[in-house]
Amino acid sequence: MYGIYGEIIDAAEKSAEEFRKAEELLEYPEVQADKAHYLSVLTEYNKLKSIADKLERLKKLLDSEREAAALIQECNDSERDELYAEISSLKRDASKLASAISDELGCKHTVERALLRFKFTAPSELGVRFSAMIKEYIISRGGFLTDEKTEHGKNGSPFGISFTAEGEDIISRLSPLTGAHRVYMSGARTEELCFAVTPAEERLTVSDDELKITVTHSSGAGGQHINKVETAVRVTHIPTGLTVVCQDERSQLENKKRAIETIKRRLISSRERAEKSRIEADIYSQYKAKNTPISFDYAKGTMTDTRLKAFSDVAFPLKEPAAYIDGLNALCQ
Repeated sequence: MYGIYGEIIDAAEKSAEEFRKAEELLEYPEVQADKAHYLSVLTEYNKLKSIADKLERLKKLLDSEREAAALIQECNDSERDELYAEISSLKRDASKLASAISDELGCKHTVERALLRFKFTAPSELGVRFSAMIKEYIISRGGFLTDEKTEHGKNGSPFGISFTAEGEDIISRLSPLTGAHRVYMSGARTEELCFAVTPAEERLTVSDDELKITVTHSSGAGGQHINKVETAVRVTHIPTGLTVVCQDERSQLENKKRAIETIKRRLISSRERAEKSRIEADIYSQYKAKNTPISFDYAKGTMTDTRLKAFSDVAFPLKEPAAYIDGLNALCQ
């Protein structure tokens, strides 16, 4: 029900149950009478309450994401753009919360898929170095990269790179690096180095539990058999109301098979189009986020992130990108 965060939610549910027990214990007179015992239970209660609160917030985020996704087809273009932005924001917040819950529980973090895209208006080698830093960080944490693509300009220089990354907490860990970063060139001229990370297109499926199947008499030409026997099959996707009727085959089983295949194909195609539109809208919005804390001095070969004092005018590329990115994540918690 909760996709890639299902295991974390299951683990947190067990913790939430322990929280409710601790909550009850605090009301027992015998516990209140024993100060040491009471303080012990209270400490455990506070620890578990943090997890229980985050769990409820995570479940609400994922429920809101599903509700927003279900509204996509009913919206006009303007409303749809707002929904895409909302869905992407909900996905990012869910990633951050799931990561925080994993830290508190000490359990395995969620492996996420993200699309990473870089656009360079600055000298291309600087952008390539920045993307190489991100790759190094992902691989150092046990992640891996696929579908890498490089766009080249007329002079053969790269002006854009994109790839899909899979790894633990990819989205929440790399989100602090997104935006249109300023690159100081010679004189007063500046360029931009844009970076965006967005949840990758989901591996879409349609559960049989979401389908309602009814059989009826077929109508139209086909002889006595087609009108006397219940061979027509109507399949309705309950969440969206999309309906497909198949009656071309003489066999109810064949009509059922074709109807289910057709409705699943249509649903997945529709969701894929919506996901691609969401991804492009999300990337565009991140590219528009200017005045980020990160900047580069191309002439000096340095990088500055005003959020971290230790990373002011440091040599770029960084010798230890993990120290920078992990430090940034700790600051942005």
